[in-house]
Amino acid sequence: MIKKRILLIIVLYLIIGNTVQAQQKWSLNQCISYAIENNINLKEYEILEKLSLEEAQQAKRNMLPGIEATTGGGFNFGRSADPNTNDYINTKFFSSSFDLGSSIVVFDGFRIQNRIKYQQFRKQASEYNRLNATDDLAFNVMVAFFDVVYYKGMLEIANEQVEASKLSLKTTEKKVEVGLKAKTDLLDMRANLELEELNKIQIENTVKTATLKLKQLMNLVSAEEMQLVDESSVVINEKVAQPQQLFEQYTSWSPYFQSIEANVKATEKGLALSRSALYPSIYASGSIGTGFYETNTDGEGNTVAFADQWKNNKGKYLGASLSIPVFSRWSNRSEVKKAKLELQRAKNNLDSERQKLFFDMVNNLTELEALYKEHSQYVKRTEVDQLAFEAAEKKFDQGLIDINDYYIAKNRLANTQSSVLRSRTQWEIKMKVLHFYRGQRFWETEESLQSQ
Repeated sequence: MIKKRILLIIVLYLIIGNTVQAQQKWSLNQCISYAIENNINLKEYEILEKLSLEEAQQAKRNMLPGIEATTGGGFNFGRSADPNTNDYINTKFFSSSFDLGSSIVVFDGFRIQNRIKYQQFRKQASEYNRLNATDDLAFNVMVAFFDVVYYKGMLEIANEQVEASKLSLKTTEKKVEVGLKAKTDLLDMRANLELEELNKIQIENTVKTATLKLKQLMNLVSAEEMQLVDESSVVINEKVAQPQQLFEQYTSWSPYFQSIEANVKATEKGLALSRSALYPSIYASGSIGTGFYETNTDGEGNTVAFADQWKNNKGKYLGASLSIPVFSRWSNRSEVKKAKLELQRAKNNLDSERQKLFFDMVNNLTELEALYKEHSQYVKRTEVDQLAFEAAEKKFDQGLIDINDYYIAKNRLANTQSSVLRSRTQWEIKMKVLHFYRGQRFWETEESLQSQ
């Protein structure tokens, strides 16, 4: 019975251990999703979006009439005016008043309507800013993710170099003992091994730094090592798209460009708001009020009851007012001019960003095509360098070449392997940028990742 319990505990421990290990593996989509959910800077954009939403809602509420209710009461001492007769008396008395008033804008040069549109465009811009910040964060995480993948790949190459040097060193030591190799070759190999060990340590430190940067973007507070799972395709055969077609496709949905366009529209409404100050304003208002006064007495000198005074002292008011801007030291005209200049700046910024993006796309597509050619060539060169290294290794063992030729072949293979890894990683990043231009947020669904 005890053995069965021990066996059950061991099985549960293995299951839990495997589950924990599985949870420690991070794919690119998982890293991005975690970062979007936990990144602190992104939460700031969410707050700004909520603020702009409240401002847009309040702009609509400003069309409603304003209603105010006031009341007051107090004692009069000494010489004061009688609220009933307006005669001056020297009697101490109590009085109170109750008023309800309302006012509404009839016409204000369409200021309220323009304010509503202005705040709506500001709300749209704020929403697009949050989406754009999310996209920027996703790409920053992606770059950091592939940095870790790249440097871990470099670490594997460095480990292979070290292990190969250790094997060669052991072989050389035996041959030196029997006089088949010179001792200088052994010293050179030991020195080279130390350099490769140092290179390995440096790459390990770079991996740690890159991993820390990735964790910081994700706001992942953990001291455990991240196990990344690179699910990207290694087949590099994508055709390069046409820049103009891709540009039109991207600008039709891009939150970055929609934010800039929304700011231009908001600036246009800001100009309309400035012009509203040049028009007259008409307001309508009304009120109803009553009061209670101790000096209000009947024929017998008794103070009239509160309920009776509430009804008898009622007063109503209806009115309208007209405000015409005659001269404001030219400030209104100045605001209109400044609003026009701000609109020009917004339009120029939109044109500048469109131009910048177009040339960025052309550059990215050119680099993508170049990376495809480089990667294909590096893959072919790796096969050749691998055969050359194996041949050099055999010749060195047989004493047909010196140690310098051996290390030239060995280092050339390592450099070519590094170039394959670099071009492949950069190609993956460029391809994901291309898919993003087409409207695919690859981190949102697994289907979009597989379609790549």
